[in-house]
Amino acid sequence: MRRYGHPQDRVTQLKELIADNFSYKLVALIISLILWLSLLNKREFITTKEFDVDIMTAENLVVLGQTSDRLKVKVSGPQPLLKKFVDSSQVIAFDLSDKPLGFYDLEVSSSKIDVPKGLKVVSVRPNTIRVEIIEKQKADK
Repeated sequence: MRRYGHPQDRVTQLKELIADNFSYKLVALIISLILWLSLLNKREFITTKEFDVDIMTAENLVVLGQTSDRLKVKVSGPQPLLKKFVDSSQVIAFDLSDKPLGFYDLEVSSSKIDVPKGLKVVSVRPNTIRVEIIEKQKADK
């Protein structure tokens, strides 16, 4: 059977336990906090952002229709960078000014999406946009 001493003895023992090698304990606590914070920032988060699609044509041509006017882009990375990226505005532009009238399938690759360093494009939906370009006079009629 273990006997507990006087409460004053327990307080003294506790003080000795804390004060003994205090500088080592303080350094260990600081290192563990730094390690914990650095690992916390390394965690990858994923978010989805929608982008408007802008299609440029020659002056005498116009886009009659397209399968999608918005893209959903899934991006991964550290949370602070993702927040800045989501708050920014960006339009995905396709230049078809050198193309004649007709139907075109535009491939949307991840390289078309401008993301800050540290972020990675996971997916783009839809990955193809079908566009019909006609003469401006026919569209006005």
